[in-house]
Order: sequence, then structure tokens, then C-alpha cells
Amino acid sequence: MDSYIDIAQIIFSLIVSGVIVHVTVPLLRSVAFKLDLYDKPDEERKLHTEYIPTLGGIALFLAFFVGFSVSGFASQMQGYSYFAAAMLMLFFTGMKDDLVGLSPLKKLAVEVAVGIMLIFGSGIYISNFYGVLGIGELPFAVSVVITLFTMIVVVNAYNLIDGVDGLAGGIGVIASLFFGIGFFVAGDYAMAMLSAVVVAALAGYLLHNFHPASIFMGDTGSLIIGFLLAVQAIQFVSLNEIAAFVQVFGPISSVMPVAILMIPLYDTLRVFILRAKRGDSPFDPGRDHIHHILIGMGMGHRKTSLTLYAMSVSITVTTYLFSMWNVNVLVLFAVVLAMVVLPGTGLKRKVRGWFSKGSDRTTILEANSLSSKIKSKTNKKMKAEYDKA
Repeated sequence: MDSYIDIAQIIFSLIVSGVIVHVTVPLLRSVAFKLDLYDKPDEERKLHTEYIPTLGGIALFLAFFVGFSVSGFASQMQGYSYFAAAMLMLFFTGMKDDLVGLSPLKKLAVEVAVGIMLIFGSGIYISNFYGVLGIGELPFAVSVVITLFTMIVVVNAYNLIDGVDGLAGGIGVIASLFFGIGFFVAGDYAMAMLSAVVVAALAGYLLHNFHPASIFMGDTGSLIIGFLLAVQAIQFVSLNEIAAFVQVFGPISSVMPVAILMIPLYDTLRVFILRAKRGDSPFDPGRDHIHHILIGMGMGHRKTSLTLYAMSVSITVTTYLFSMWNVNVLVLFAVVLAMVVLPGTGLKRKVRGWFSKGSDRTTILEANSLSSKIKSKTNKKMKAEYDKA
């Protein structure tokens, strides 16, 4: 009888999460109309041409917080009070950034404070690399530094991919699904439930955010979901300690978070390197992310998001299929696979160039020139529409 009650409680919490987002978003749109709280289009980096509310993060926060709290698993999570306090800090930080703006340095300070709360309050930290780079168990001081670095990178990487309708939400769903499967197999049902609630909340959000989007998650949402993905990634690393997980997936818990989060991690690293070469600040806005590249290739918002969904799933599943390899070889394989599959490195153009001869090479150059002309006309059209508005 108790098992039926537990199942009903789980289903109820997931429904509550999805319904909260679905019902709250129209209310938030009404508030945005009254208070003029929009993400306004520009010709520098934003791809939308409409005035879109940026309050979706409020709905995501409420959906996750309420859904997970009533699931019956929150009490099983060590240091849940610190976890909840960390989420509240990020929520108000994101809200301030969405409404009046906040400097990157202040946001970084909050992220560090949140990471420290998780480490010392909830016991969430990376204590072992399990052979990656030949490293095993870590001294606690090193664990603290590695965990803080992971938290900051994942949160900000997730924020940076939120540039196309449905992209960030869909990547969050895919990542949490894979994380959740691993936690469930390992018997960590509290973390599995956390992953499931994230999926439910983002699924409700995607009903309003998939192209054409009627609301964005803003920094409030990207900080919250990025934080939850970071927590899942950090906890996932330790699953090598659980025999049930290793029996099904092999000793790859330290590698899989990289594969699962490859889209935001790859894009962030690539953008930082490109901007460093140009002498630009990596924190300045720009149109050099992988979703901008796909849009420039003629894909719309839908195709861009769906393409990156498929790439994310392919990289994760392929990495898992080669789980019998040495973990260091597997990490290298996942990175090379991302470079081959994802756009933006110029690798595929170089390979085509090596095999192109004469007229073929000329054709490629002409195609690139035509693409640049189309992109220029598109930018001018967007600017004209914005000026008219």
C-alpha cells in the first residue's frame, strides 16, 4: 500500500511542477506587459525580432521548489536547508539582474557563496576523479576548488546557450533525463527525483518557449537551472562508488557529465578562446555562439534547437557505447567527437578544403560569400523592423 502512495506522490509532484509553469507563465506575461519588462531585440547578438518577457525564471523556480518539496524526497537530501537557501540566493540574484542589471563580478561572488554553502552545508563536492588524468582521491582543499570551478563553469555555460527559442530548456531536459537515469540505476532516488522535477518544470516551460517563444527564462531561470545541472553533475561523479551503477554503465561516472553537458561546455570554451584571440572580453555579448552559426547557415529557431538536441543525445549515447575504454581515452574521444559533430571549429571546412580541387574550392568560396551576403541582408532587415517598432 505504501508503494502505491509513494508512486502517487511522485506523479503528483511532477504534475504540479509542470502545471505551475504552464499556469504561471501567462500571469507573468501580463505583469511584463504592465511593467514593460521585455527582452528587446538588437542587431548585435539577439535573434528575436519581437519584445519578449524575461520573467520565465520565476515560474521555473516556483515549479521546481514546490514540486521537489512535495515529492517526499527533499527530506532525504543531505543538507536540504542549505540547498534551498542557495536556490533562494540565486533566485534573487537573477531577478535583480533581469530587472535592473548586475555586474558579472557580483554574480560571480554569489555563485562562489552558493558553492561554499553546498560543499560545507550539503556535503556536495567532487572528492575523486576516478582515474581521469591519472588522478584518484582528492585532498579536501583541492575538492573545494574543483567543485567551485565546476559550479561556476556549468552555471555560466548554461546561461550562454540561452540564445535560441527552446534551446536552453531542451538541453536542460536532455541532460536531466540522462542524469536521472544514472541516479535511478544507482539507487539514489532523491537525486533521481530532483532530475525528474527539473524535466517536468522545463517541459512545462518549453510549451511557452519553443519557437515562437512567448517568454524567456532570463538570468533568473538560467542561474536556477544551471545550478541544478551543476549539482546533478557533481553528484553524478561519485556514482562509481555504487556497484549497481558500475554494473550497468561501467566505471564512467567521472566522464559522463562532460558528455552530457558537452553542448554548453564546448560552446563556452570555444567562445572564450575565439574572443581571447581577438582581444575581446569573454563576458561581452556577441553573435559567435554555435546557435548563431547554425542560424547563419539558414536554419530557423526550431531546426537549430532540434539539431543541437540531436547532437547532445548522440554525443552522450556514443560516449556511453564506448564505456569499456580507458577513462582518459574516453574523455578525449568525447571532446574530439564534439569537435567533429558540432559547428564552429572550422575543422570540417578544412577537411573539405583538403579534398576540394579547382572548381570545387571556388564553389565553396562562392557559397561562403553568398552566406555572408544573406546574413548581412538579414541583419539589416532586423534593424529596420526594430527601428519601425
